[in-house]
Amino acid sequence: MINPELMDLLEKNDVLDVLVDSVTYQLLKINNVEKTPEGRDWYYELPPIVKDKFDNYKNDYQTLSGVLALDHEQIKNEMNKGYYYWRLLRSACTTYRNDLVEYDQQLTLEFNLPLTDAISDNSVLNECIGVLDKHVIEK
Repeated sequence: MINPELMDLLEKNDVLDVLVDSVTYQLLKINNVEKTPEGRDWYYELPPIVKDKFDNYKNDYQTLSGVLALDHEQIKNEMNKGYYYWRLLRSACTTYRNDLVEYDQQLTLEFNLPLTDAISDNSVLNECIGVLDKHVIEK
């Protein structure tokens, strides 16, 4: 059974919004590979086994995105089937947080704007990552 703390994340709308945003962002990054000549070249040069893994992640994130678009009860049922989607969520949230911190630092350097907690230190996103870090490893 999935840890109840993980399932609790799905109950809070603000947390669910962050999870959806993280998965959407991860899909955007994956899909953007195909949009530039450098990205297409990079993808073309991947060894077949790595290319297959990349394609599988893309499909898995698309499936996860569809799961997160369901109603609350259906989401809980799907997410309670195993830890794989939770591990994908953890990866997506971590990537999202790291990139937000980087973007915030760029804004600070470029426009002399102060760091913004909502960007660099998003408490909801950090809470999600904290719970995911503790519980996404199957025991």
